[in-house]
Amino acid sequence: MVDYRAKSILVTGGTGFIGGRLAERLAFEAQADVRLLVRDWRHAVWASRLPARFLEGDITDPDALAKAMDGCEVVFHCVGVGGDPETCRRINRDGTLRVLEAARAAGVRRLVYLSSVAVHGPKPPENADEKTPLVRTGNAYADSKIDAEEVIAAFTAAHPQSVVILRPTFVWGPRSSYFTIGPVQQIVAGTWRLVDQGLGTCHAVYVDNLVDAMLLAGVASGVDGAAFLITDDQPCSWAEFFLAYARMVGKTALPSVSATGLKDRAARRLEHSLGQLQDFLEQHLPRFEPARFSFRATRFLLRRVRRVLFGGSVQFSDWDLLKYSRRGGLNTSKAKEQLGYIPRISRTEGMRLTESWLRAQRIIPCEPSKPC
Repeated sequence: MVDYRAKSILVTGGTGFIGGRLAERLAFEAQADVRLLVRDWRHAVWASRLPARFLEGDITDPDALAKAMDGCEVVFHCVGVGGDPETCRRINRDGTLRVLEAARAAGVRRLVYLSSVAVHGPKPPENADEKTPLVRTGNAYADSKIDAEEVIAAFTAAHPQSVVILRPTFVWGPRSSYFTIGPVQQIVAGTWRLVDQGLGTCHAVYVDNLVDAMLLAGVASGVDGAAFLITDDQPCSWAEFFLAYARMVGKTALPSVSATGLKDRAARRLEHSLGQLQDFLEQHLPRFEPARFSFRATRFLLRRVRRVLFGGSVQFSDWDLLKYSRRGGLNTSKAKEQLGYIPRISRTEGMRLTESWLRAQRIIPCEPSKPC
C-alpha cells in the first residue's frame, strides 16, 4: 500500500463507483485524511459510512472547490458524466478546468485525472498505447474526455501544476453499473447478448487494480503530464468474461448478435428511434391533469411495442458494437515501467469477490449451500 497516512486528500466523484472505492481504501487502509465533495446528498448514502469529511458543492463551483482543497496535498478528480453534449462539456470539460484552477490556487502537489480509454475511440488499433491518437467520434462522453485532456495540456503548459492522467479500460467489480450489475441483471432476465459470439478481445480492469494505479499515480515521481492506459493485463474474450457472470446464475451459454448483420442493424436503429420517442414524450408531455392519462398510456404502449419487437433484449449502440467486436491487444507497458503498476487481483479472484458481493446484495440469489 502506498503511504498516504495522515495526508489530506480530496476525491471528487467520491460518492460514485470508482471514486467511492478509492475513498474507502484511502480512509480505511491508508488512514488518510479524506475529503469528499458531495453534489447530491441522495447519492452519498454508501459513502456516509466512511471516516471522511463531506463538503457540499460541485466541481463547477469555484468557492466550494477552494474550501475543499484548502490544505490538500493530492486531488483525485474522478467526476465524469455521460448524457447530452452540453452536460458532458459543462461537467467533464469546464468542471475539469475549475478543478485545475482551484488546485493551483490551493498549492496542491499532485492532481490525478481519471480519463478513459474511450478517448481512443471504440476500436483502437492493434497494440494501441498512450501515443495512439485521440479520436473524436461524436460520442458526447468520449469527446468531452478528450476536451478535458486538452484543457489539462493547455493549462499545465501555461501554469506549473503536476497532473497525471489515467485512461482505464472497462472497469468492473462490486458496484460497477456498466460492466457488472447491468449485464448480470440482464443475464438473469435472459436479455443479455454477446456480440459476434463474444470473440472480441476484452481488456477490462478490476476496480481495485485501477485504484492501485491511482494511488501510485498520486505519489510517483517523474510522471508530470503523463497519461497511462490501465487494464488488468489479462486479456480474454468477451465471451469468457460474460460467461463467468452467466455461470454464477447457472447458465452456460449466451445468445449473440452480429456487429454488422443487416437484420440486427435494422432492429437496433428501430429500437433506438422508439427509445428516443419515448424519452421525448417523457420530457415534454405534461405530467398533470388532464394530460396525465394520455402520457401514461402513450409511454405504456411504447414500452409494449419495444418489448414485443425486441423481447426486452439489450440493443447495443453502434459504439458498443465496435467496442465488443474489436480484436487485438493494448500496450500498457508504460504504466508498469513508470508507475510500477502490476495488477495484483487476477480475473479469477476478481470474479470470486464480485460474485460474493452480488450475492450479498441479493442481485443474484444466494446458494443453498452458501448462505449470504
